[in-house]
Amino acid sequence: MRTRGADTVVQLIRHFDQSAYFDNLSEEHRRQYVWKLKRIEARWGSCPAATFNDADDALAFRKDALAWHNELGKDSPRSADNLVAALARVLSYAKEKAVIKFNPLDTFGRLYKSHRSDLTWPEQLQQQFIQTARPAMATAMIMVRNTAMRASDVRKFPWTRYDGQRVQIRSTKTGKLLWIPATRELKAHLDALKETKAGALVMLTPTGKAYAKRYFNEHWREDCNKLDVINAEAIAADPDFVKTADLNFHDNRGTAATLLAEAGATAPEIAEALCWSVDKAQKVIDLYLARRGVLAANAIAKLEEYRDKRR
Repeated sequence: MRTRGADTVVQLIRHFDQSAYFDNLSEEHRRQYVWKLKRIEARWGSCPAATFNDADDALAFRKDALAWHNELGKDSPRSADNLVAALARVLSYAKEKAVIKFNPLDTFGRLYKSHRSDLTWPEQLQQQFIQTARPAMATAMIMVRNTAMRASDVRKFPWTRYDGQRVQIRSTKTGKLLWIPATRELKAHLDALKETKAGALVMLTPTGKAYAKRYFNEHWREDCNKLDVINAEAIAADPDFVKTADLNFHDNRGTAATLLAEAGATAPEIAEALCWSVDKAQKVIDLYLARRGVLAANAIAKLEEYRDKRR
């Protein structure tokens, strides 16, 4: 090992946390990185940066890093995932800037598995996000809450897939593109956006480019974090208050299906509206609504209505 800080992982960390990219992150996002980078520096700081310029050495590092990930995960899977994700970001940034050749942690299996069937975006929180987020992320929220599209499809959604009345979304069952009616909210938003925006895609970065996955995820999380800061008092006062830190973009897809079911749509109707399979729609009903007691409440309401009619 070389002297700590001289052409080592420490130098790669400084290259990352002293960059313009890091400075442009939200204050909350930077703060979250602090403890992660300290832990990474303590464990991997003396590792030579040259490790990531040799394929065999990089592979050996990957094995060691994943073993560390697994060991940390015995105490806290989520913390372990966060640390390895931060290390992967440091290496990814160094590779992007041609400081190193290989990022051996470009992919890794996460240890933390949450039961997301309990997690949906409350209407109030979605609306709050739309009002406070940057325009592109507000558009993403409006699109997912009205169509349940995947993030990848939202990022790449072209104007050619909106005809003024309908949107074309990809079927999760067949992979084919299918037309569905645009809700009033979605139509109004897209119509207004089309009058002011140029370009082939509905969603564009501030510089007018298509959103890469990483850039989209960073902007989405930064705008989510704003809400937790705004709602800090409510979160502190109510332990059941939903925090965006516990939610992700994908949870909006389940929310969209849940609202359709609460409105009385059947599994086949939900499947048709969202271009899902009937099995997938039924699974959402079974997981989300049953846990929230919605089905039971609907059944009792129907029973009471039936009894009233018989009297």
